[in-house]
Amino acid sequence: MSDPKTIGVGLIGMGVVGEGVVQLLQERSDHFKSARGVDLVLKRVAVRDISKPRDVELPTGVLTDDANVVIEDPEVRIVIENMGGLEPAGEFCLRALQAGKDLVTANKALLAEQGGDLFDAAARHNADIAYEASVCGGIPIIRSLTDGLVANRIESMYGILNGTTNYILTKMTDKGGEFDSILRQAQDLGFAEADPTMDIDGTDAAQKLSLLSRIAFHTALPPNLILKEGISHISPLDIDFAKELGYTIKLLAIAKSKAGRIEARVHPSLVPSGALLANIKDEFNAVEIVGSAVGPQVLYGRGAGQLPTASAVVSDLVDLAERRLTRNGPSRSPLSVLPPSAPIPPEEIETSFYCRFTVYDRPGVLAHIARIFSEVGISIATVIQQGRSETEEGTVPLIITTHKAKEASMRSAVDEINNLDVITRKPQIIRIEQL
Repeated sequence: MSDPKTIGVGLIGMGVVGEGVVQLLQERSDHFKSARGVDLVLKRVAVRDISKPRDVELPTGVLTDDANVVIEDPEVRIVIENMGGLEPAGEFCLRALQAGKDLVTANKALLAEQGGDLFDAAARHNADIAYEASVCGGIPIIRSLTDGLVANRIESMYGILNGTTNYILTKMTDKGGEFDSILRQAQDLGFAEADPTMDIDGTDAAQKLSLLSRIAFHTALPPNLILKEGISHISPLDIDFAKELGYTIKLLAIAKSKAGRIEARVHPSLVPSGALLANIKDEFNAVEIVGSAVGPQVLYGRGAGQLPTASAVVSDLVDLAERRLTRNGPSRSPLSVLPPSAPIPPEEIETSFYCRFTVYDRPGVLAHIARIFSEVGISIATVIQQGRSETEEGTVPLIITTHKAKEASMRSAVDEINNLDVITRKPQIIRIEQL
C-alpha cells in the first residue's frame, strides 16, 4: 500500500464518548495507516473548559474553548460533533457542511429534527454526513441498511432501540418490582439519565425509528408523526399476566411498508416469550430487519456506552476519510431531498390487544364487556378471570386478549367500557405483536 494520506480531524465536544473517540484514534492509528491508508490527525478539539482534567492526553495547542476555531481551521477536513442537543450543535454542523467539511455525528435528536436541512447542505457543498452512532450505539444498523441490504426492498423493522427502557422492563420481568423503584436503580447504575423523560416516554426510540425509516423506506418521516407511547404505566400485574399468557413486555419500535405507505409506531408490546426480541436483556439493543431478498436479519449489541458509541463514530470517521481521498464528483448524500411522508394514521393500524380491566367481582361483568367488543367488531381470543386481590376491596382484574382489530375500534370499545359502573380504574391496554 502507498503511504497513508493525512486527513485533519476536528472534534466539537469531548465528554465521555468524545474521550472514547480520542482513545480509539490513539490506539488504532497505526492500523488505520497500514490497513486503510489514512492517517487521521486530531487537529482541533473544542471543549467548554480547557483546564478540566481528562483521561486522555492531547498535544499542546489542540484544545480550544471556541468551536469556531474547529470549523474555520483549513486543515480540518472532517468535523465530529459530540455536543448533543439541537443548538448550538445544529448551527455548528450546518456551518461545517457549508464550509465543505464532512460531518460525523451521533446526535439523533438533531438529525431527526433538522436532518433535511443538514443533508441538503451536504449535497450542495459536496460534503458527506455519517451518523452510525446515532442509532443503537455500536451496532452497525445504518451501514447494514445503506450498504449490506441495498439490493433489498425493506419490508419491516422491529427494534429494541432504547437501553434504558429495556433495562427497566428486564428487571421488572426477571426480579419483580415497581417501575419507579427500578428506574431509580437504573439511574444509580448509570443506565438512565437524571431526567429520563425522553427515554421513558418513547421519544428517544421514535427519533431513532425516524432515522432508520429515512434510510429503509427513502422517505422523510418526522418523529412527531410516529405513534408513541411510553412504559411508565406498565405494572407488575401486567408483567405477571403477560408471563401467564406466554409473553414478555418490551418497548418496540416498529416500521412497516404497506402498499407504498409506512406504518410507524413505538409502544410497549407483548412479545411471545420464545421470540428473539423477547430475550434481549438489560441495556442491550436489537433490530430485526426483513428484506425482500434476504428475509429476516437480526443485529444485536450494546446500544450505548463510551466505547461502543465511540467505535461507531470512529468507523464513520475512517469511512469518510477514505471516501474523501477518493472522491471524484458529488458526495454520497442520498438523503438530501426526500419526499415527506405521513404514516398510516394510528386509527387504521391493526394489532391484537391485551386488556386489563379492574372490575367489581359481580356476575355478568364479562358479558357486558364482551357485548361492547362484539358491537365494534372485536373478537375475544382469551380471558383470564381470577380472584386476585387488589388494593380496592371487592375488585378483581379481568384480562382479555383479542384477535387483530383496528386501533379506532379498540379506542371506541374502551371508552364505552370505561363508563360502565363496574369499572373501578382506567383500563390498561397493551398491544400484542406476534413476531
